[in-house]
Amino acid sequence: MKFTSEYKVLYHDTNSNELVGISRIFKYLQETATSQMKAQKPSYNELLSQNKAFILSGIRVEVYEPLSYDEKITVSTWGCPPRGFTFPRSYQIERDGELICEANSTWALVDTRDKKLIKASDVELNYSIDAPLELERQIRFRIPQELKLSLVGEYTIRYTDTDVNGHMNNTNYPDMLFNALPSPESKVVRSIAISYQNEAKKGDYLKLYMGKTDGKYYMRSVHEDGRVNVEAEIIVENLN
Repeated sequence: MKFTSEYKVLYHDTNSNELVGISRIFKYLQETATSQMKAQKPSYNELLSQNKAFILSGIRVEVYEPLSYDEKITVSTWGCPPRGFTFPRSYQIERDGELICEANSTWALVDTRDKKLIKASDVELNYSIDAPLELERQIRFRIPQELKLSLVGEYTIRYTDTDVNGHMNNTNYPDMLFNALPSPESKVVRSIAISYQNEAKKGDYLKLYMGKTDGKYYMRSVHEDGRVNVEAEIIVENLN
């Protein structure tokens, strides 16, 4: 069973091309999932009170049509059958009955005190469950070993990037990565997959590396100590 929320695209949700940016799309998806948790229990805050939190490990978002100002959308999400320590979740966005975006994601549930993973069988969740979407592209991807990644930017995590957990919110990463692409103002994201590997906190300094092959941009953000922060695969379309 799907859980749905409705939104109206506000003017400040759009960029200079009057289109909704990729991080804003992530926010629509995440806000709907948070609403489902609040409605069906346990809510995000209720989990935190139990020293538990969901951590996003990977996501693939496919954008079929762009969104513009004043458009009304229906966002649907549902949990998928968990397995072991993995909690999958799917999403869809519709505009006037037209499917314009789909996404699959995988989450882990952790104990906030010691960061240990919690098995699905060890927690009671009441979220509606349905089969995951069957997308053409998978969440998992691999940066080709032969592809040389070049330094294309640097980024220091700011206070406004962070959330209640004290680290950069997963919905802010897409814009950080997209803005590092060459001439981002002339492009729109059609597909993006992100693998979240090590969190980044306020003040953390990241180096951004990028390479392109077969029409795909591959990116990696790296901490000063060499730890990989996130890796991404991005497919874009040039705007006319």
